[in-house]
Amino acid sequence: MSEQILLDARNLIKHYGSVEALRGASFQARAGEVTALIGDNGAGGS
Repeated sequence: MSEQILLDARNLIKHYGSVEALRGASFQARAGEVTALIGDNGAGGS
């Protein structure tokens, strides 16, 4: 049995002004896993 899904993000899109930097990224974070999200400046936050 798989672990409980705590976060399910699908088809994410990121723009910097008129430049599309990311399209269609998806991920799941499950209970018991370690997941890191990297922010715009690469340090995980603004």
